[in-house]
Amino acid sequence: MYGSIELGGTKIRCAVFSEDGKIEEETRIETDKPYDNVKEIGKFFKTKEIKSLGVGAFGPLDTNKNSQTYGFVKNTPKKYWTNFDIRGELKKAVKVDLDFTSDVAASLIGEYYLGAGKKYRSALYITVGTGIGASYIQDGNILDGFGAPEMGHIKVDRIKGDKVKSVCQYHDDCLEGLASGPSIYNRTLCSGESLDISDQAFSYVATYLAQGLATYSYILRPEVIIMGGGVLNKEGMLDLVKTEFDRIKEFQINNYLDLPDTDYYIVLPDLGNEAGLYGGYLMAKNISEN
Repeated sequence: MYGSIELGGTKIRCAVFSEDGKIEEETRIETDKPYDNVKEIGKFFKTKEIKSLGVGAFGPLDTNKNSQTYGFVKNTPKKYWTNFDIRGELKKAVKVDLDFTSDVAASLIGEYYLGAGKKYRSALYITVGTGIGASYIQDGNILDGFGAPEMGHIKVDRIKGDKVKSVCQYHDDCLEGLASGPSIYNRTLCSGESLDISDQAFSYVATYLAQGLATYSYILRPEVIIMGGGVLNKEGMLDLVKTEFDRIKEFQINNYLDLPDTDYYIVLPDLGNEAGLYGGYLMAKNISEN
């Protein structure tokens, strides 16, 4: 059996997978103080005979294996977690070999091998929820440098009349600050789930997301863009993003780029909310097989 952890900013999911990739057992833990969470995770896996563990965690993360702080959560707004050695503490708590990446990269790994990206050499996965993160894969290799990419913090152009305060404490006009789930609440004082898709807040979010996808398309040229996260679970949200992206293609990109039809280029994850857990399973399995 193999272990998988999806360590998000609001909740942590831990799962045990069978050899052939079926979820045998799962638990959910509210993300709180790091040492308390690690203790709970260790307790869950203590009686599970797993061979190895795959972990996807929120960031910013140090994913550079040559760095002295490899495996650390870095300058995060999440209270108590800044400069926490999540990889090291999990390894001590679970006591098996583990592989470690960002939460969005883990979701991308799941989709690339088992879901919406399996027909392609390259794919981009973007998750839109409490925050925004994205990851890119080419020929099985995750894009990485001296740390996991922070694609949610690219600059976008504010829509005229949109004076909402950014929810990012570092940037006034980044994608995460203007298009994540909390930005919808800032505009409406309501949760996205309680609003109709026709609310202007969703139009703003779709426009900013389309701007981000245009930038990623220029730089990375992915063969498919997979969009997940709570905001994209809203019925009709993906269609709004596609409509805005088509508008940008026509008027901003001006057909400069040769891009696939939007219906095939921008898609939802085949694995749904399980993509990150499946990515962790594949990472753990890879440890045992290599």
